[in-house]
Amino acid sequence: RYFCKMLDILSSHPFYTEYVHLPTADVPVSSAICDNPKHWPCFCDAVGAIDGSHIHAFPPSATCHIYYNHK
Repeated sequence: RYFCKMLDILSSHPFYTEYVHLPTADVPVSSAICDNPKHWPCFCDAVGAIDGSHIHAFPPSATCHIYYNHK
């Protein structure tokens, strides 16, 4: 119930249009990521991310196996 409310808030105006900025093709990948063999395999095909944020989600136990914590 709260997950859906937060998802609506984070993906709608004015929050999304104010704080979410999608990267362009000419933005280089940070050297902290591309020069680190621990991080680069996880991010080499990433298109974008919510910078520095972690959204805690508690899905129903019947469907929790399809969710994965990517932080």
